[in-house]
Amino acid sequence: MAEDSDDGYSLAELFVLKFVLADVLIIFVLLFAGVWYAIGLAALFVVSTFLVWYLTNRDPPRPEAATVGASETADTAVDPVTKLQNRYAAGELSEAEFEAKLERLIDANERAERAGIETEGLELERSN
Repeated sequence: MAEDSDDGYSLAELFVLKFVLADVLIIFVLLFAGVWYAIGLAALFVVSTFLVWYLTNRDPPRPEAATVGASETADTAVDPVTKLQNRYAAGELSEAEFEAKLERLIDANERAERAGIETEGLELERSN
């Protein structure tokens, strides 16, 4: 029927359970409360099924795309050394500027390590 998962029921299994329980409940209401109550309850189940289907199949919103431009999002995913290398490769920096800026990044990384600050994604060592 549906893929088994360790974290509970799949969506298809939940729909099957819902319809089985809904049928039992509708028959009970039909017998004890009346036809109009059973029809109303059946309509409620149909509407709730379409609502669940709609909510589970729509595209999730992308918060970074709504608040930040696409070029800024791409830049924030790249570490400072890679940005520096890309600027050097594009000809925006001379070799001396590149080496000076790289030296500052290495110094900043070493100061952060001495201070006990975690430098995630930026592990640099001196080549000397």
